[in-house]
Amino acid sequence: MERVTVNKGSGMTMARVTAAAGLVFGLALMATASWAQPAPPPAPGGAAAPAAAPAQPGAPATDPAAEPAPPVIGPDGLPVAPAVDPAAVPPPVPPVEEAKPEDITPITMFLKASIVVQAVMTLLLLWSVVTWALMISKLTFFSGLSGRTNRVLQVFRSASSVADAAKNAKAFRDNPFGRMLIAAGDEIASGKKGGVSGRVSQRMGIVQAEVGEELSAGMGIFATVGSIAAFVGLFGTVWGIMNSFIGIAQTQTTNLAVVAPGIAEALFATGIGLFAAVPAVIFYNMFARRIGAYQTRMDNFSSEILVRVAREFEA
Repeated sequence: MERVTVNKGSGMTMARVTAAAGLVFGLALMATASWAQPAPPPAPGGAAAPAAAPAQPGAPATDPAAEPAPPVIGPDGLPVAPAVDPAAVPPPVPPVEEAKPEDITPITMFLKASIVVQAVMTLLLLWSVVTWALMISKLTFFSGLSGRTNRVLQVFRSASSVADAAKNAKAFRDNPFGRMLIAAGDEIASGKKGGVSGRVSQRMGIVQAEVGEELSAGMGIFATVGSIAAFVGLFGTVWGIMNSFIGIAQTQTTNLAVVAPGIAEALFATGIGLFAAVPAVIFYNMFARRIGAYQTRMDNFSSEILVRVAREFEA
């Protein structure tokens, strides 16, 4: 019994010694860890930064830099808006303007057309200019022709004989009626009385043929332009539309804004062709009627001269 009591007392003593040694070892480790921590950097100016106050349990953490500054109150008791630095304000972004569609005008259509279509348009425009210039020239010629012809008729009808009328008509050599009258006077002045009417008729027929060629000058241009200008313009249209379809195949789009300019250029060639052809046809018909009417007047004048020749020399 006594041995057992002694063993229990010594065991308790060993336990106490062991616990005390562990407590001392733990305190030593804590002290070593605290000494090993680096010291905080000094605040600017050499003064040590004050330690932050420990947060109260349950209080939310606050950042002083995140708190807004109190507004400035003006003399009227209203808050004053803070001044804005112009340099800090970004420049306004200009609005993006939408691309405007390019205007389609006759000049742009001509400049953007292919070389073949441009050649067709140029040719048709030249034909149109020649047609209008020829129309003005022939209109001026016929206007002066009518007045001088009337004066030759007055000279012939007021003369006592064909020979006298031929002498007075020498001032009108540039007029067809004057030339016919002079030719008749030359045959009468030849002195041969036999067959004078036949010779006068033949001479005046030659003059009429020459005058007919002069009056018909330029009519072939009217006929040519009026008959083929529209087809030449159609050729330009076909060529331009063919190029437009090739462009559609290459771009693989059927957007009307893409294909419309090319088709408009092609159709513009047909428009120019009609612009050249229609006036040419009108001018051809107009001057063909005038030439026919003047040739009728020359036939009547020739008959009138022959009647007077027959009256004077075959009576």
